[in-house]
Formats: sequence, structure tokens, C-alpha cells
Amino acid sequence: MSGKVEYIDDVDRSILRLLLSNGRMPYRRIAEELNLSESTIYLRIKRLSKLGILKGFTVNVDLSRLGFIVVAYMLLKVSPKNYEESLSHVANHLGVVEAYEVSGEHQVLVKVVASDNKELARIVDGLGSVGNLAEVKVLYVLRTLRTPYEVIEILSQHTA
Repeated sequence: MSGKVEYIDDVDRSILRLLLSNGRMPYRRIAEELNLSESTIYLRIKRLSKLGILKGFTVNVDLSRLGFIVVAYMLLKVSPKNYEESLSHVANHLGVVEAYEVSGEHQVLVKVVASDNKELARIVDGLGSVGNLAEVKVLYVLRTLRTPYEVIEILSQHTA
């Protein structure tokens, strides 16, 4: 992440809002929705991609519909010995869907998904067996209040 802030206008925000609601929306339909030409939409999307604001088009999968109904976050305290190797092991561990090196008392934050509590326990045990983890704290998700896929609200509130 470069840290450089790219400014976008209301048209860009509207394009992003539509793409966030449906990443497969054709340029023609976006143009119709915004009362702009299809070529304008194409050029705007190309610019947003070039600026790194649009990093690609992905699929938002509801993991619970695939049987992964248990979600937990884990805070991991890693000892300095073989630090990088431990980070790699954690990031690539089965069940880990997100992993971040963070500041504070714990060096790693991971998000894990599992089909049930038994599987979650196996994941926790597996991560706990990584030789250089000094501490593992598990935060069990009771209910999801907001997901990253709802960032369009941030775009609506943020002005350039």
C-alpha cells in the first residue's frame, strides 16, 4: 500500500457503488444508470484500475452457505525465534482466511472459519502447536455486524 490518497469524484463513487453491488454489471448498464456514455464508463473504470483503487473483480462468497458457519479471530503472540517462518506457517494454516501482522501485545491477527466447534478446536490446536507461539487468544464471532463488502457506505460518507 503506497499510502498515497487518490481523489475521486461523485461519478467515480457512483461507478464504485454500482460495481460493489454487482461486480459483473456491464458497462452499458452502468452508463444507463448514470446517464453517461459507455466509453466514459470504460475510461473511468480503466483509470480507477490504473490508480489501484479497483484492484480487480472478485466474488463475494457466503462461506456459511458452504458449511463454514463458525468464525473466530485469533490473536497470536509470536516469539522472536524463527519469527518469519512462524508467520508463514500461520498464514498458510488450514482454516485461516485472513492473516495480519499487527502492532501491540500480540503480533498476529488471524480470521479462521470452520464447519463446527470441533473443527475450530482442531484449528486452534494446530495453530497452538506452532513452536514459536507464546500465546493464543480466541475471539469467537457471535454475530456479524458489518463486512468489508459494505464499504460503499464509506464511499458515500467520504468526500474528496
